[in-house]
Amino acid sequence: MDSRAMPADPIELRGRRRDSGRMVVLDRSAATIEHSEFSAIYNHLQPGDLLVLNDSYMLSNTLSFQHGNEPAEVTVYGHEPDGMSIVEVRSGQVKAGLTLTSTEDDKLTCILLEPQPDRLWRAKFASAERLIAVLDQYGRRCDETIHLNPTYWRTEPEAYRSVYAKKPGSLEIPSAGLHFSTELLTQIADKGVEIAYITLHVGATEILAVRHISEEEIENHKVRSEYFEVGAEAAAQINRALAEKRRVIAVGTTVMRTLESLEVHNSPKTAVQAQAGWTDLYIYPGFSFKVVDGLLTNLHRPRSSHIVLTAAFAGKDLVMSSYAEILKKGGYEFDMFGDSMLIL
Repeated sequence: MDSRAMPADPIELRGRRRDSGRMVVLDRSAATIEHSEFSAIYNHLQPGDLLVLNDSYMLSNTLSFQHGNEPAEVTVYGHEPDGMSIVEVRSGQVKAGLTLTSTEDDKLTCILLEPQPDRLWRAKFASAERLIAVLDQYGRRCDETIHLNPTYWRTEPEAYRSVYAKKPGSLEIPSAGLHFSTELLTQIADKGVEIAYITLHVGATEILAVRHISEEEIENHKVRSEYFEVGAEAAAQINRALAEKRRVIAVGTTVMRTLESLEVHNSPKTAVQAQAGWTDLYIYPGFSFKVVDGLLTNLHRPRSSHIVLTAAFAGKDLVMSSYAEILKKGGYEFDMFGDSMLIL
Protein backbone atom coordinates (compact mmCIF):
# COMPACT_ATOMS: atom_id res chain seq x y z
CA MET A 1 0.00 0.00 0.00
CA ASP A 2 1.34 3.42 -0.97
CA SER A 3 2.37 5.30 2.20
CA ARG A 4 0.90 8.46 0.64
CA ALA A 5 -2.53 6.82 1.07
CA MET A 6 -2.08 7.02 4.86
CA PRO A 7 -2.22 10.75 5.69
CA ALA A 8 -0.36 11.98 8.77
CA ASP A 9 -2.78 14.77 9.70
CA PRO A 10 -6.56 15.06 10.26
CA ILE A 11 -8.52 16.16 7.22
CA GLU A 12 -9.43 19.62 8.53
CA LEU A 13 -5.73 20.41 9.04
CA ARG A 14 -5.35 19.72 5.33
CA GLY A 15 -7.85 22.44 4.43
CA ARG A 16 -10.99 20.29 4.04
CA ARG A 17 -14.23 19.83 5.95
CA ARG A 18 -14.43 16.90 8.34
CA ASP A 19 -17.37 15.40 6.47
CA SER A 20 -15.87 15.75 2.97
CA GLY A 21 -13.91 12.51 2.90
CA ARG A 22 -14.79 9.55 0.69
CA MET A 23 -16.99 6.72 1.92
CA VAL A 24 -17.62 3.20 0.68
CA VAL A 25 -21.09 1.82 1.48
CA LEU A 26 -21.60 -1.95 1.72
CA ASP A 27 -25.14 -3.32 1.65
CA ARG A 28 -24.93 -6.79 3.19
CA SER A 29 -28.37 -8.00 2.07
CA ALA A 30 -27.93 -6.89 -1.55
CA ALA A 31 -24.16 -7.57 -1.63
CA THR A 32 -23.60 -4.18 -3.28
CA ILE A 33 -20.75 -1.67 -3.07
CA GLU A 34 -21.34 2.08 -3.48
CA HIS A 35 -18.74 4.85 -3.62
CA SER A 36 -19.81 8.12 -2.07
CA GLU A 37 -18.83 11.10 0.13
CA PHE A 38 -19.09 10.92 3.90
CA SER A 39 -21.73 13.63 4.18
CA ALA A 40 -24.03 11.29 2.22
CA ILE A 41 -24.26 9.09 5.31
CA TYR A 42 -27.33 11.22 6.02
CA ASN A 43 -29.11 9.48 3.12
CA HIS A 44 -28.30 6.01 4.45
CA LEU A 45 -29.64 6.61 7.96
CA GLN A 46 -33.35 6.20 8.71
CA PRO A 47 -35.66 7.82 11.26
CA GLY A 48 -35.59 5.58 14.33
CA ASP A 49 -32.02 4.37 13.82
CA LEU A 50 -29.88 4.46 16.97
CA LEU A 51 -26.44 5.87 16.21
CA VAL A 52 -23.98 4.97 18.99
CA LEU A 53 -20.91 7.17 19.43
CA ASN A 54 -17.75 6.80 21.56
CA ASP A 55 -17.14 10.01 23.52
CA SER A 56 -13.55 9.21 24.56
CA TYR A 57 -10.65 11.29 23.29
CA MET A 58 -6.93 10.67 23.02
CA LEU A 59 -4.49 11.95 25.60
CA SER A 60 -0.85 12.74 25.15
CA ASN A 61 0.87 9.58 26.26
CA THR A 62 4.42 10.51 27.31
CA LEU A 63 5.74 12.10 30.51
CA SER A 64 9.15 12.89 31.98
CA PHE A 65 10.17 10.94 35.10
CA GLN A 66 13.36 10.48 37.08
CA HIS A 67 14.95 7.99 39.47
CA GLY A 68 17.56 9.72 41.57
CA ASN A 69 19.35 12.05 39.19
CA GLU A 70 18.72 9.81 36.19
CA PRO A 71 16.10 11.13 33.73
CA ALA A 72 13.56 8.78 32.16
CA GLU A 73 10.83 9.16 29.56
CA VAL A 74 7.75 6.99 29.99
CA THR A 75 5.25 6.33 27.17
CA VAL A 76 1.96 4.74 28.21
CA TYR A 77 0.51 2.36 25.60
CA GLY A 78 -2.36 0.74 27.45
CA HIS A 79 -4.02 -0.11 30.75
CA GLU A 80 -4.83 -3.49 32.24
CA PRO A 81 -7.93 -4.68 34.16
CA ASP A 82 -5.91 -5.18 37.37
CA GLY A 83 -4.85 -1.53 37.53
CA MET A 84 -1.53 -2.08 35.78
CA SER A 85 -0.32 -0.27 32.66
CA ILE A 86 1.79 -1.19 29.63
CA VAL A 87 4.62 1.30 29.13
CA GLU A 88 7.86 1.89 27.29
CA VAL A 89 10.70 3.45 29.29
CA ARG A 90 13.61 5.32 27.77
CA SER A 91 16.39 5.54 30.33
CA GLY A 92 19.92 4.34 30.87
CA GLN A 93 18.85 2.11 33.77
CA VAL A 94 15.72 -0.01 33.45
CA LYS A 95 15.01 -3.01 35.68
CA ALA A 96 12.18 -4.66 37.56
CA GLY A 97 11.35 -2.93 40.83
CA LEU A 98 12.58 0.47 39.69
CA THR A 99 10.45 3.38 40.99
CA LEU A 100 10.21 6.50 38.83
CA THR A 101 8.85 9.87 39.97
CA SER A 102 7.13 12.33 37.64
CA THR A 103 8.98 15.62 37.14
CA GLU A 104 5.60 17.38 36.65
CA ASP A 105 3.88 15.95 39.74
CA ASP A 106 5.97 14.32 42.47
CA LYS A 107 2.91 12.46 43.78
CA LEU A 108 2.77 10.46 40.53
CA THR A 109 5.08 7.46 40.62
CA CYS A 110 5.62 4.53 38.27
CA ILE A 111 6.95 1.16 39.46
CA LEU A 112 8.31 -1.17 36.77
CA LEU A 113 7.12 -4.72 37.41
CA GLU A 114 8.11 -7.08 34.59
CA PRO A 115 9.34 -6.84 31.00
CA GLN A 116 6.99 -7.49 28.09
CA PRO A 117 7.60 -8.12 24.36
CA ASP A 118 8.50 -5.22 22.04
CA ARG A 119 10.57 -3.27 24.63
CA LEU A 120 7.49 -2.76 26.82
CA TRP A 121 7.08 -3.06 30.57
CA ARG A 122 4.20 -3.88 32.86
CA ALA A 123 4.02 -1.07 35.39
CA LYS A 124 1.89 0.36 38.19
CA PHE A 125 1.15 4.06 38.56
CA ALA A 126 0.06 5.76 41.76
CA SER A 127 -2.65 6.50 40.97
CA ALA A 128 -4.45 5.80 37.68
CA GLU A 129 -6.67 8.86 38.14
CA ARG A 130 -3.64 11.09 38.77
CA LEU A 131 -1.91 9.63 35.70
CA ILE A 132 -4.86 10.63 33.46
CA ALA A 133 -4.88 14.16 34.90
CA VAL A 134 -1.10 14.63 34.48
CA LEU A 135 -1.14 13.23 30.95
CA ASP A 136 -3.99 15.57 30.04
CA GLN A 137 -2.16 18.62 31.41
CA TYR A 138 1.53 17.93 30.74
CA GLY A 139 1.80 14.99 28.35
CA ARG A 140 3.50 14.83 24.96
CA ARG A 141 2.88 12.42 22.09
CA CYS A 142 5.73 10.04 21.49
CA ASP A 143 5.00 6.67 19.88
CA GLU A 144 5.38 4.67 16.71
CA THR A 145 1.68 4.10 16.04
CA ILE A 146 0.73 7.60 14.91
CA HIS A 147 3.36 10.06 13.76
CA LEU A 148 1.59 13.21 14.85
CA ASN A 149 2.73 16.63 13.76
CA PRO A 150 3.99 17.97 17.14
CA THR A 151 3.09 21.57 16.29
CA TYR A 152 -0.47 20.71 15.27
CA TRP A 153 -0.88 18.42 18.28
CA ARG A 154 0.01 21.28 20.63
CA THR A 155 -1.89 24.06 18.84
CA GLU A 156 -4.88 22.19 17.33
CA PRO A 157 -5.71 19.32 19.72
CA GLU A 158 -9.43 19.52 18.86
CA ALA A 159 -8.66 18.37 15.32
CA TYR A 160 -7.56 15.01 16.72
CA ARG A 161 -10.83 14.28 18.52
CA SER A 162 -14.46 13.95 17.48
CA VAL A 163 -16.72 16.99 17.83
CA TYR A 164 -18.69 15.13 20.53
CA ALA A 165 -15.71 13.85 22.56
CA LYS A 166 -15.76 14.75 26.25
CA LYS A 167 -13.94 12.04 28.24
CA PRO A 168 -10.11 11.89 28.31
CA GLY A 169 -8.62 8.42 28.55
CA SER A 170 -7.76 6.93 25.16
CA LEU A 171 -4.11 6.43 24.30
CA GLU A 172 -4.81 6.26 20.58
CA ILE A 173 -7.52 7.98 18.54
CA PRO A 174 -11.09 6.61 18.35
CA SER A 175 -10.94 7.64 14.72
CA ALA A 176 -14.25 6.69 13.07
CA GLY A 177 -16.01 9.63 14.70
CA LEU A 178 -13.58 12.18 13.27
CA HIS A 179 -15.67 12.29 10.08
CA PHE A 180 -18.70 13.93 11.70
CA SER A 181 -19.13 17.68 11.76
CA THR A 182 -21.42 19.34 14.29
CA GLU A 183 -23.68 20.46 11.43
CA LEU A 184 -23.99 16.95 10.01
CA LEU A 185 -24.83 15.46 13.42
CA THR A 186 -27.54 18.11 13.85
CA GLN A 187 -29.02 17.24 10.46
CA ILE A 188 -28.96 13.53 11.34
CA ALA A 189 -30.73 14.16 14.66
CA ASP A 190 -33.31 16.38 12.95
CA LYS A 191 -34.07 13.49 10.60
CA GLY A 192 -35.23 11.43 13.58
CA VAL A 193 -32.06 9.41 14.18
CA GLU A 194 -31.50 8.82 17.89
CA ILE A 195 -27.95 9.29 19.23
CA ALA A 196 -26.42 7.48 22.20
CA TYR A 197 -23.00 7.88 23.81
CA ILE A 198 -20.81 5.19 25.33
CA THR A 199 -17.14 5.29 26.30
CA LEU A 200 -14.29 2.98 25.37
CA HIS A 201 -10.77 4.19 26.05
CA VAL A 202 -8.63 2.95 23.17
CA GLY A 203 -5.40 1.45 24.42
CA ALA A 204 -3.03 -1.24 23.36
CA THR A 205 -5.27 -2.69 20.64
CA GLU A 206 -3.92 0.10 18.42
CA ILE A 207 -0.24 -0.81 18.80
CA LEU A 208 0.70 -2.12 15.37
CA ALA A 209 2.23 -5.24 16.88
CA VAL A 210 -1.12 -5.97 18.56
CA ARG A 211 -3.59 -5.22 15.78
CA HIS A 212 -1.43 -6.82 13.06
CA ILE A 213 -2.22 -10.53 12.80
CA SER A 214 0.95 -12.56 12.37
CA GLU A 215 -0.54 -15.97 13.25
CA GLU A 216 -1.40 -18.20 10.31
CA GLU A 217 -4.80 -18.95 11.85
CA ILE A 218 -6.56 -15.67 12.65
CA GLU A 219 -8.47 -17.16 15.58
CA ASN A 220 -5.14 -17.61 17.40
CA HIS A 221 -4.55 -13.85 17.45
CA LYS A 222 -4.88 -12.07 20.82
CA VAL A 223 -6.11 -8.55 21.55
CA ARG A 224 -5.57 -6.62 24.76
CA SER A 225 -8.28 -5.52 27.18
CA GLU A 226 -9.76 -2.03 27.05
CA TYR A 227 -11.92 -0.15 29.56
CA PHE A 228 -15.51 0.81 28.68
CA GLU A 229 -18.48 2.52 30.29
CA VAL A 230 -22.14 2.22 29.28
CA GLY A 231 -24.36 4.47 31.37
CA ALA A 232 -27.99 3.98 32.33
CA GLU A 233 -29.28 6.34 29.62
CA ALA A 234 -27.34 4.61 26.84
CA ALA A 235 -28.38 1.15 28.09
CA ALA A 236 -32.04 2.24 28.07
CA GLN A 237 -31.71 3.63 24.53
CA ILE A 238 -30.13 0.39 23.30
CA ASN A 239 -32.81 -1.76 24.97
CA ARG A 240 -35.62 0.31 23.44
CA ALA A 241 -34.07 0.09 19.98
CA LEU A 242 -33.64 -3.68 20.28
CA ALA A 243 -37.19 -4.17 21.58
CA GLU A 244 -38.63 -2.04 18.78
CA LYS A 245 -36.40 -3.74 16.17
CA ARG A 246 -34.80 -0.46 15.17
CA ARG A 247 -31.30 -0.49 13.70
CA VAL A 248 -28.35 -0.02 16.07
CA ILE A 249 -25.40 1.48 14.21
CA ALA A 250 -21.95 1.50 15.80
CA VAL A 251 -19.57 4.33 14.95
CA GLY A 252 -16.20 2.63 15.11
CA THR A 253 -14.83 -0.76 16.03
CA THR A 254 -14.56 0.56 19.60
CA VAL A 255 -18.34 0.89 19.81
CA MET A 256 -18.83 -2.46 18.09
CA ARG A 257 -16.61 -4.21 20.66
CA THR A 258 -18.35 -2.46 23.55
CA LEU A 259 -21.91 -3.19 22.44
CA GLU A 260 -21.27 -6.81 21.56
CA SER A 261 -19.36 -7.30 24.83
CA LEU A 262 -22.55 -6.38 26.71
CA GLU A 263 -24.40 -9.38 25.27
CA VAL A 264 -21.73 -11.85 24.17
CA HIS A 265 -22.34 -14.23 27.09
CA ASN A 266 -26.07 -13.57 27.42
CA SER A 267 -28.97 -15.51 25.97
CA PRO A 268 -30.99 -13.84 23.18
CA LYS A 269 -33.31 -10.96 24.17
CA THR A 270 -31.51 -10.40 27.48
CA ALA A 271 -31.69 -6.72 28.44
CA VAL A 272 -28.48 -4.70 28.20
CA GLN A 273 -27.26 -3.60 31.63
CA ALA A 274 -25.53 -0.30 32.41
CA GLN A 275 -22.00 -1.20 33.41
CA ALA A 276 -18.33 -0.30 33.43
CA GLY A 277 -15.62 -2.86 32.90
CA TRP A 278 -13.03 -4.32 30.59
CA THR A 279 -13.42 -6.10 27.28
CA ASP A 280 -10.96 -8.39 25.54
CA LEU A 281 -13.51 -9.36 22.90
CA TYR A 282 -11.87 -10.36 19.61
CA ILE A 283 -14.35 -10.46 16.74
CA TYR A 284 -13.50 -12.61 13.72
CA PRO A 285 -15.56 -14.55 11.12
CA GLY A 286 -17.99 -16.91 12.80
CA PHE A 287 -18.88 -14.43 15.55
CA SER A 288 -22.61 -14.17 16.33
CA PHE A 289 -23.69 -10.52 16.47
CA LYS A 290 -26.51 -9.78 18.95
CA VAL A 291 -26.71 -5.97 19.10
CA VAL A 292 -25.25 -4.14 16.11
CA ASP A 293 -26.98 -3.81 12.73
CA GLY A 294 -24.61 -1.31 11.09
CA LEU A 295 -20.99 -0.24 11.38
CA LEU A 296 -19.06 2.87 10.38
CA THR A 297 -15.33 2.31 10.34
CA ASN A 298 -12.19 3.61 8.67
CA LEU A 299 -10.30 1.85 5.89
CA HIS A 300 -7.86 -0.58 7.45
CA ARG A 301 -4.54 -2.20 6.66
CA PRO A 302 -4.34 -5.83 5.51
CA ARG A 303 -4.08 -8.53 8.19
CA SER A 304 -5.30 -6.29 10.99
CA SER A 305 -7.77 -7.25 13.71
CA HIS A 306 -9.91 -4.34 12.50
CA ILE A 307 -10.32 -5.64 8.95
CA VAL A 308 -11.04 -9.11 10.34
CA LEU A 309 -13.85 -7.58 12.41
CA THR A 310 -15.37 -5.97 9.30
CA ALA A 311 -15.13 -9.29 7.47
CA ALA A 312 -16.96 -10.98 10.35
CA PHE A 313 -19.74 -8.40 10.11
CA ALA A 314 -20.11 -7.90 6.36
CA GLY A 315 -18.80 -11.22 5.08
CA LYS A 316 -15.29 -11.88 3.82
CA ASP A 317 -16.21 -11.91 0.12
CA LEU A 318 -18.00 -8.55 0.20
CA VAL A 319 -15.23 -6.89 2.21
CA MET A 320 -12.46 -8.23 -0.02
CA SER A 321 -14.39 -7.16 -3.13
CA SER A 322 -14.80 -3.67 -1.71
CA TYR A 323 -11.09 -3.31 -1.00
CA ALA A 324 -10.28 -4.56 -4.49
CA GLU A 325 -12.51 -1.80 -5.90
CA ILE A 326 -10.99 0.79 -3.54
CA LEU A 327 -7.47 -0.04 -4.69
CA LYS A 328 -8.51 -0.16 -8.36
CA LYS A 329 -10.23 3.24 -8.23
CA GLY A 330 -7.35 4.82 -6.33
CA GLY A 331 -7.38 8.06 -4.39
CA TYR A 332 -8.71 6.55 -1.17
CA GLU A 333 -6.93 7.27 2.12
CA PHE A 334 -6.42 4.62 4.79
CA ASP A 335 -6.01 4.39 8.54
CA MET A 336 -6.64 6.94 11.33
CA PHE A 337 -7.05 10.06 9.22
CA GLY A 338 -8.28 8.37 6.07
CA ASP A 339 -11.63 7.64 4.45
CA SER A 340 -14.49 5.53 5.77
CA MET A 341 -16.66 2.48 5.17
CA LEU A 342 -20.33 2.18 6.13
CA ILE A 343 -21.70 -1.36 6.43
CA LEU A 344 -25.48 -1.83 6.64
